[in-house]
Amino acid sequence: MNAEYPTTRTSTHALAIVSLILSLLGFTPILPLIGSIGGIITGMIARKEIRANPEKHTGDGIALSAIILGWLGIALVLLGVIAVILFLVPLSITSVRVDSLPMPMPVETYSVPVPVP
Repeated sequence: MNAEYPTTRTSTHALAIVSLILSLLGFTPILPLIGSIGGIITGMIARKEIRANPEKHTGDGIALSAIILGWLGIALVLLGVIAVILFLVPLSITSVRVDSLPMPMPVETYSVPVPVP
């Protein structure tokens, strides 16, 4: 063996790849929120393990991009929920027609004669 070349090989951490896949699935209708949360969690675990053994694993950038995409996916889901609330709630309130509401009966006034002493 030649002493100039390292004998250990580095590989991309499997959790970094999994986190990227999960974060990308967070943008699909398949796993909108679960994929993003899973991508964030696995990305953080992968970055921790990559930093602990940099001579064994690579993929810190992949894990970081998965974390960023995961947070972006969560933000988009929250914006979607807020948009639904802001646009559908006023529509449900105005969908009640005034014509369909029961009208109160008119109150008639009666004059009662008062006896004079």
